[in-house]
Amino acid sequence: MTVLLGCALLLSGSADTGSAWFVVRVYGQDSPVLSVPVEIGDRIELSHTHSVHRRPVYEVYSVSPSSGLAMEEIRADAHGANLPSGPETVDGVTSTFVRDGEGYRVDHHGRPLGTVRMVVGTPDVDHRLTLRGREFRLLDLVDPRASVELYVQTHPGAHLM
Repeated sequence: MTVLLGCALLLSGSADTGSAWFVVRVYGQDSPVLSVPVEIGDRIELSHTHSVHRRPVYEVYSVSPSSGLAMEEIRADAHGANLPSGPETVDGVTSTFVRDGEGYRVDHHGRPLGTVRMVVGTPDVDHRLTLRGREFRLLDLVDPRASVELYVQTHPGAHLM
């Protein structure tokens, strides 16, 4: 059930920078299922319902000039399986773990990631991307359990489908 959205739909209401594109594609396929113009520093939020403890989780990435995608933070109102429980050091970057009245936030300080590979959850998990004021439900683009890649493309023509 892969749905390809036309560029005219994706670009309406967004400024076409022509320099960088946030892209989602099914792992191993060439054609993107989503392509949105972005600028360095733009934030991309991936939200979903945690599959074990059934609470909302928010992951925030940024568009980095050197690495494509960078990890900025994870927010949740409760701890759950596979979620950080304190500061972690990955690739020489130590996160900051903050608990407050709304739950916790893990600041990853722009840790370079490049490409993010993930499996799209079922409707009860409901992965959604928010960027540049628009929300995109991944299940409207691919089937549940599809392996996808999230990345930033910078060469000309990357936005064409």
